[in-house]
Amino acid sequence: MSTATSTPASAGDDDTHRSDVERSDIGGTPLEPAALAFLDSIPSRLRVVRARAARTREDLPARSGCEEDMRLGEAAQRVWDAETASARALAARLRALAALIESEGGDCADDVDTLRAAMALRVTHGVAHRELLAAHRAVDQLPRTLARLEAGALPSWWFQKVLRESEDLGDESRRLLDAALTAWPADIPVERFLTLLRALVRLLAEREKEPSAPEEALPREVELTPDGRAGTGAASLRGPIPEVLAFWKRLDETAHAIQAAQRSALREGTEIPYDLDGIASATQRPVPLDRLRYDLMLNAEFDTDGVRVPAPRFRLNVTVPVFTLLGLSDAPGMLEGTIPLPPAVAREIAGGESVWYRILTDACTGAFLPLPPDRYPPTQAMLEHLRLRSSACAVPGCTRPVSWASEADHIEEFVHTDPTRGGRTELENLHLLCWQHHQAKTAGDLDPTRLPVPVSGPEPGEGRGPGRTRWRIGTHGEQVITADDIDLGTRLAVEDLDRAWRAFVDRRTASSPPPAQTPPPPPPPPPTSPARSPIPKGPPAQGEPAARDEEPGSSPYEDPPPF
Repeated sequence: MSTATSTPASAGDDDTHRSDVERSDIGGTPLEPAALAFLDSIPSRLRVVRARAARTREDLPARSGCEEDMRLGEAAQRVWDAETASARALAARLRALAALIESEGGDCADDVDTLRAAMALRVTHGVAHRELLAAHRAVDQLPRTLARLEAGALPSWWFQKVLRESEDLGDESRRLLDAALTAWPADIPVERFLTLLRALVRLLAEREKEPSAPEEALPREVELTPDGRAGTGAASLRGPIPEVLAFWKRLDETAHAIQAAQRSALREGTEIPYDLDGIASATQRPVPLDRLRYDLMLNAEFDTDGVRVPAPRFRLNVTVPVFTLLGLSDAPGMLEGTIPLPPAVAREIAGGESVWYRILTDACTGAFLPLPPDRYPPTQAMLEHLRLRSSACAVPGCTRPVSWASEADHIEEFVHTDPTRGGRTELENLHLLCWQHHQAKTAGDLDPTRLPVPVSGPEPGEGRGPGRTRWRIGTHGEQVITADDIDLGTRLAVEDLDRAWRAFVDRRTASSPPPAQTPPPPPPPPPTSPARSPIPKGPPAQGEPAARDEEPGSSPYEDPPPF
């Protein structure tokens, strides 16, 4: 057997300790000839990695500077033990996740595999899919490094870093990375480990390029990006730097030209050009360049070269509670049912629209009230209602928005030959699914059942709660129940009114004198005149004296409730 050897380190070499590793039998599995050839081809600094000395649990107190303090030394060793347990737990987690993949090929884990993982991890569909891919890569493409993690010989953070840094590599490159990493001792400083890891990943990425192929094409893409400020979004443009700079120069020069024209119009008192929102007219100053660039990009027309672009299937919904519109509440608006909007932003958007759509909800629970059933294809009003009821795909854990790519689905199948036998086209029997999960449901991998609509109060008629759907995932009977979205503004308004009423009752109760400890008075004699209406009288007409049986200024509504 050959070993990964090198010339002895000189006296001035920082690395004087290294464990000999059997190159042909690393991790109990013989290396393939391709892996051995790769190890011989890489630079020696990536192939032969040494450490000054072995780092052990016993010498940790001395290394961490707490040798003289036994309490701190023991605490440091407990942290070492906890990290070792964490590494073994991570390895067990990855192996368990990889065992959930039933489909062919880990990088092609289907939606049922992902849903099963999402239920077990209690995470979203997207997170579960990434976790499954990481588990597949760890078990199938990094087996030797995973074995070291499982033995507690490799820190868990190091292994997670290996997974992240190698995400863009191909399967074979990850296997070569695994062969090289096995010979690296875990006693080197973490900074050196990261430097060597990134260098090796870059080398493997270069090897994946075809020698005869031209330089890899640079990306050309525009995508939505996260934005941490409330009520705002962001989009990023990425492409070859000459093209991006040319676009920016054209956009910037156009904005400067418009601003100069606005400044001239303000000076001469003529019509202000390109004042879309009346900012220049209101402030008597030109619109800032940043805003002009934004307006130019947002209102640009697309040249589709004759391609007919269909009208949007859905309008963009901004749901604003009526109390928020009136300024009586600070309940947030919702964009597409998922993105909260500050009250001021919601009012501004509503004020700029010429048409508002009224959506009815239950007055107590905020559940969206259903529409009557109709034919097999859902009406446009039904589709809009379904989007409000569930802004994302109805499958538990899936976060794909229904406004971009969704299909209406009958929970209980509609029987075309005899509609009376199957499910009806009504809101309680409809939901929106992304096309991947619609295919999975059609194939029988997902089986939803709509549950009876709950009542929020103890008695019927006290409020209609949100609908619920029970999902069976896969063929093994795993089940989960999901609930429809509700109008948050209604719930907040009801809570505000309930608090106000309770405060009013408490105030009236506190101001009332305690009952005297005397015998109850005898019952009053029967009335000799018709009973008076309990409705309080209004103020007397001009010149009419006040009623004699009432004191001036007395009224049962002297302390009315605060609404």
